[in-house]
Amino acid sequence: MHRVPAGDNAELIDLGDVTAAELHAAARAMRAEEGVQAVIPGHSSLYVIRGSESEQQETQLREPQELRLPVVFDGADLPELLERLSRDEFLQRVAALRLTARYLGFRGGFAYLDGWPEEWAMPRRPTSRPVARGTFAVAGSVAGFYPIDSPGGWNLLGRTNVDLEHALVPGDVIAIEPVEQLPAVPSKQAPAPALRHADIVHSPLTTVVQPLDYANLQRGIPPGGPFDDIAAAVATRAVRGAVELLECAMAGPRLRFRQDAVVAFCTPDLHVDVRRVREGEEVAFGRITGGLRGYAAIGDDEGKVARVQRGDRNVIHAIRGPHDAGIEEVECEVTPQLNRIGIRLRPLQPLDIPIPADLRSIGMQCGTVQLHPDGSLVAMGPDHPVTGGYLQPMTVITAERWKLAQLVPGERVRFVAT
Repeated sequence: MHRVPAGDNAELIDLGDVTAAELHAAARAMRAEEGVQAVIPGHSSLYVIRGSESEQQETQLREPQELRLPVVFDGADLPELLERLSRDEFLQRVAALRLTARYLGFRGGFAYLDGWPEEWAMPRRPTSRPVARGTFAVAGSVAGFYPIDSPGGWNLLGRTNVDLEHALVPGDVIAIEPVEQLPAVPSKQAPAPALRHADIVHSPLTTVVQPLDYANLQRGIPPGGPFDDIAAAVATRAVRGAVELLECAMAGPRLRFRQDAVVAFCTPDLHVDVRRVREGEEVAFGRITGGLRGYAAIGDDEGKVARVQRGDRNVIHAIRGPHDAGIEEVECEVTPQLNRIGIRLRPLQPLDIPIPADLRSIGMQCGTVQLHPDGSLVAMGPDHPVTGGYLQPMTVITAERWKLAQLVPGERVRFVAT
């Protein structure tokens, strides 16, 4: 067992060569320790996030269970596998398999499944392609179901119509039932209105933000929360009652109110505009300047406006690791590829750092910085995948993650790691 820091609030525990059962037992034991907010299993590691007793913890845990999934085997890459055995033999053997969810990652709570026969291993495809939700696929001797529509480079063997988006947890066991036709499934219910007080008339880059919440991390749902937690707190403090929070990128929203309310809009420089509005009234907030994101808090009454000063957002302090790549300082340009999942950055000087070919996926958090094979850095946002298979040379300290939220394309930023 080897422990290294992962920022100022977490550590990575490398367990070495362990079975899935040993990995999950270690995760259960770690969750029982005092001060642990969340535990994210990787391939053979635990990413442990710690916090105070007042902060939301990973509480809604469920015991692993066995699921039987109907699968039609008609995938584009199945003929390659059937060159080794007959279809009848394949279907008979696959029905006897028990696949265990070792850990989650990628998108939609993608579960990496142990138990696929070694003799059926298929190397990952050289390029990605669009893959439909429900597709059953393999890469090497690892299997998985794509829970949402997404690009992927795995070998496509079949499909199910069971909704697996954030449905599995590490330790779940899947039994496959080969079928010729998938049974009908009920359609999803329409989502409830996004806000209680108002309707969003127009704003393509507005997100209804819930508080930071580790409760569903076990199912691969990142904790979320506001990207700029300080600006969000300032906006929220300015109203009282049943408070709702909007995170707005580039421009504020246009809102039509269904009832009397108070709305407070906080800009990147923490200036707060508080307005009392009536039922049927429309309110619009213009273009955001001085950063990328502003926050609109809606409540029943006025609160208190806090006066907070901000520092230089173009110098971001981090802690080296959990992978020690020797980076102490790096200046980057912010690319247009940025959202709540992450921000891609181009180092102004190439980083001559070898990347191990056998790097195993480990946990991540908001503020994790990855080094990708193309030489770019990606800083994770609040909606990041829970695990990743790239080098993590540094982790932004929690008090400065707001700076990531306010970076705009073309801006230059300097990371200083200690």
